[in-house]
Amino acid sequence: MKKRFVAGAVLAGMLLAGCTSVESTQKFNAISLGSGDEKAVCHSFVKMTGLFFCGLPLVVGSTRGDGTCTAFCFNLTEENALYLLTKEVKSKGATRLVNPQVSYTADYSYFIFSIESIQASGTGVRSRDAAMRQAAKDFDNEP
Repeated sequence: MKKRFVAGAVLAGMLLAGCTSVESTQKFNAISLGSGDEKAVCHSFVKMTGLFFCGLPLVVGSTRGDGTCTAFCFNLTEENALYLLTKEVKSKGATRLVNPQVSYTADYSYFIFSIESIQASGTGVRSRDAAMRQAAKDFDNEP
């Protein structure tokens, strides 16, 4: 009976926790988020969650950022969250990340099981010079 309960709790935790989500938006409702010589390219958000048993990781979101999970690896670090955030911002064409914020939350309401998450967000900006270099590169690559 106890083994079934633990197996069921782990399975439920795998369905409810242990994933990584990376999201970005490029719509700012005509509000300039950059400075005079920089323009906002995107605002990105990363959330990594994990299921823990007495502080030991059972299922945790992976550092690949594709929604997969890993077992028995502690990936909920600020370094991993910022890595995924900068990777996403860079893929959108930004050259710099401004206002990065990271928060860590833990919910211990499941007795010996806990669900913990780390969230990171920031705005990716690109300077005029970087935009002009990218435009020239795209122009040169055209047939």
